[in-house]
Formats: sequence, C-alpha cells, structure tokens
Amino acid sequence: MRRSASVVLVATVGLLCASAVWAQEDVKKPRKQPQKAAQYQIPVLNQWLEGISLTEEEKPKVEALCKEYAPAFDALQKRMNEIFTEEQLKARKEVAAKAKAEGKKPQEIGKLQLEAVKLTPEQKEKWAKIQAERRELQQKLAKALLEVLTPEHRAVVEPRIAKLLKAAPPKKEVPSEKPAKKERVKGKSAEEKKVDK
Repeated sequence: MRRSASVVLVATVGLLCASAVWAQEDVKKPRKQPQKAAQYQIPVLNQWLEGISLTEEEKPKVEALCKEYAPAFDALQKRMNEIFTEEQLKARKEVAAKAKAEGKKPQEIGKLQLEAVKLTPEQKEKWAKIQAERRELQQKLAKALLEVLTPEHRAVVEPRIAKLLKAAPPKKEVPSEKPAKKERVKGKSAEEKKVDK
C-alpha cells in the first residue's frame, strides 16, 4: 500500500512538472503578427496602395519607384517648409498632430494646416507653384505605378488616384482607328477639286 502511494505521489509530481514545462514552452513561442502593408517613403503611395497585398513580382518594382521618386518628393517638401515662418511651422505641426489623433486623412490635414496658417500673398504664390509641381510629380508616379501593377490591383488603385488627383484615371494612348475625313467642298472632295482644275 505504501508502495502504491509513493508511485502515485511521484507520478503526480512528474505531471505537475511536465505541465509547467509545457506552459513555459507555449509562452516562448512567438505569436504571428498580422501582416501590415508596406510603408513607403512617399505618403501618397501609401494612400494609393492601402489595403493591397502586392505580389512578389510587384514589390520590387514599387520599391524601385519609391527610390526613384522619393528624392523629388522630399525636395518639394523641403521647399514647402522653407515658405513658412517658425511660428507658422509650429502651428502646422500642432494642427497636424491634433488632426492625426482624430483620424483625419492627409488631404484633410493639409487643408486644416492651411486654414491655421495665414499666408502672405508672396507665400501663397510660392505655395501654389510648389503644389503644381507636386501634382505633376504625383501624376508621373501614378502613371508609372499603374504600369507595374497587376490588372486586379490596377482596378483598385486607379479610382484612388483619380480621386486624389481629381481627374480621370490616366489613360493609355490608343491609336485611333478611324480614317481621316476628307475635306468636302460643295459636294466634292478636295482631291476631286484638284483634278477638275
């Protein structure tokens, strides 16, 4: 009887130790994190590609576009920041922080920042010029991006680009298949007129 009690006691202690070891092993296992979309250096690119899982073929192409266009976007941003005074920059940062905390989108944040900063006529002129350059650069990036995306991703991204740029999606140039119209003069074509002379 004593012997069986000892066996039961040893078995119970063994099970308790084993369960503690198993519990520790479970804690050490890294948990899988949900895969986040890649964050690119160009904010507008992040907006266009939000929620899209790029294919292995698309990823290096999009990263190459980012490397190609990021310096130009950075230079424009630097020129934009040079327009503002220290007080204006501080006000812009405060408005941006508050708007981001409220979950506003980048375009809304930009509008709020402009409303918070009273620009001089000279600043407005410089700002408009840089914005025009930025829009042109965004259009070039959009065209290049659409060329590297799969048709399925292109169908998702095109409306986003159009909405952001407030224009129709970039169209591929298609040669017209209609023959050129001949000039008609009082019922005769121009060629018939030449023959008559």
